[in-house]
Amino acid sequence: MNNYFTTFKINNHIFQIKEKMGVLMTLIVGNNQAMLIDTGYGLYNIKEYIYNNITKLPLIVVASHGHMDHTGGNYLFAEVFIHPDDISLCQKHNSKSWRERVLNNATKLNLIDNNFDKEKFLEKNEGKLIPLDSSQTFDLGSITVDIIPMEGHTKGSVGLYINEDNYLVVTDATCPFVWLFLEESTPVSTYIKMLKRILNLNFTHILLGHGKGELVSRGRVLEFLEVAEKINLEKAVKVTFNDFENYNSYCYTEGVMYNQDHCGVVFDPNKM
Repeated sequence: MNNYFTTFKINNHIFQIKEKMGVLMTLIVGNNQAMLIDTGYGLYNIKEYIYNNITKLPLIVVASHGHMDHTGGNYLFAEVFIHPDDISLCQKHNSKSWRERVLNNATKLNLIDNNFDKEKFLEKNEGKLIPLDSSQTFDLGSITVDIIPMEGHTKGSVGLYINEDNYLVVTDATCPFVWLFLEESTPVSTYIKMLKRILNLNFTHILLGHGKGELVSRGRVLEFLEVAEKINLEKAVKVTFNDFENYNSYCYTEGVMYNQDHCGVVFDPNKM
């Protein structure tokens, strides 16, 4: 599909690429190699798009966590790095049943046509997964990227710290309305400890996995922490999401629910 991907230029060597399904992938281009953080749903060829439009440098691919919307395109690459704690989750989310969900949602959004090879898509899987070391650093040539454990959204969620820019790519690990209600999510208390830990890093901005392709100020992470620490069970509202209807999910916010300029936490009251 033409125009399925849109590129947002963050600076001369950092780009965010957005799918029409709503996921942001981050591309960091060094002198010798480039790093792609997440591969999206995999409906269309992100690898080919990058090579045709941004860089032809060899690609290192890292999954920020195991969910389908961030790993569905893994099959396009020779290998993908991922935290060991999310390997089984990634395998589950790349099963045929999960790919069928993706096709159903994409069809409803008119993102595939009669020329799309559905059977070929359903046959794909999580690709070759390489376990990340939690203290691993990647040297792209003039740019180094550190792996930062960011458990919460999933047990194996990671951030990626771009040293030369002081930017932290967080994808879904922390965001305006972080999901902590999933089976693979940690308790809210673990998420809070993680935020306090990463705030010791000298980052000035973060890059998210959904929303606008733009830098988000460090101050927003302080807001995310503050709302998580203030969760009031009596003021939380029961919520549901497509494909996640059977979860014990509640949203707490002191602002407008799901307004990305505000913030809240979607959590399971049994996992505080």
